[in-house]
Amino acid sequence: MKKNCKTLALVLAVLMLAALLTGCAGGTTTPSPSASAPASEAPASTEPGGASPAESAAPAVSSLDKLLSMEDKLPLGGLQPGNLESRAAVNKALPMAKTNSDSITIGWASASQGSSFFTEMLKSAQERCDKYGYTLNYQVANFDVNAQMTQIESFLTQKVDFLVVNAVDIDATVSYYEQAVAQGIPCIVVGPTAAKAEYPLVTTVLSGSFESGYVVGEYMAEKLYKDYNGKELQVGFVISRAGDADSNSRPCGFVSGYLFKQAELNGKPYASKWDATLDGYTAWTDCRNNGTSKIDGIMDLVGYAAAGSTDANSGQTAAGDLLTAHPDMDVVMCDTDSLSPGVLQEMTQHDIIPGQDMMVICGADAAKYTLDNIKAG
Repeated sequence: MKKNCKTLALVLAVLMLAALLTGCAGGTTTPSPSASAPASEAPASTEPGGASPAESAAPAVSSLDKLLSMEDKLPLGGLQPGNLESRAAVNKALPMAKTNSDSITIGWASASQGSSFFTEMLKSAQERCDKYGYTLNYQVANFDVNAQMTQIESFLTQKVDFLVVNAVDIDATVSYYEQAVAQGIPCIVVGPTAAKAEYPLVTTVLSGSFESGYVVGEYMAEKLYKDYNGKELQVGFVISRAGDADSNSRPCGFVSGYLFKQAELNGKPYASKWDATLDGYTAWTDCRNNGTSKIDGIMDLVGYAAAGSTDANSGQTAAGDLLTAHPDMDVVMCDTDSLSPGVLQEMTQHDIIPGQDMMVICGADAAKYTLDNIKAG
């Protein structure tokens, strides 16, 4: 069906520079949110002579605290509490015995090299190693956590001086960080998921995957407000992997940002960004777990397809399934740029004109071909 949607596309650049040695199924409907009061607001006592709120009520829990306490943190990549306790007592194999004047070998365990996010990260690491005279040995797991475990074991056997892990699953590989530190090898983990405070890591370099989706959602709500206010925006998602933090965080961020900005434009703003995120989190996880989800009068999350990888061919296959099931959606969101060429190709094969019949947005990476597609409408 031709919907004559306005031409619209957006991509957010999330290119991370790593500096080494430094610190489809039944659906769920969500009522249209009431955005007038903060989730953390606690009512005061009105009983005559009653105790003050500080005496009688439990401390209010903010929406951010609620989000950070969620067991499933995959949709919240990059979110951190405002204050962190000292980790000075955690053994991190520091200080290193070697200095910059010594020969230093770094083991780099990469989750993937399937998109510019990963290739640019490794490229920047290699450039720094070349500058300082370090040796960089790297392995690529292709999102296979078992393969990454084997690769880390290999680095430990080689007795590298420093270990950097772009973790497929940071929690599944914690025992390897413990082994490394026991051998005197400091570790840094890179990715969208923060380490627990007790993990023996120097630090975690976080990518703001939720935030990149969030600003895309805000942008879309603002640009589509005239045409879609009071109308449910039908959105489908092409993601890399259902169990990956990036693939969860960008859609969750997108939905949350859209809700926040639309409420603001309607003159009924959320009390905070995180109150909107609670609704966005629920909507996205319902879609992921049940196949569909709906926020009445605002957004219909019609479904998603997981490509299994980040390359264009995988994106095309996933888009084929999604477009066949939902040919009338308004928007397809790709969680990363590298999926989008395949999505655009599949739309053409379905006689859908991208930017006219259906909008395409991307959650991250700012690849040149995506910027060219934006310019072309």
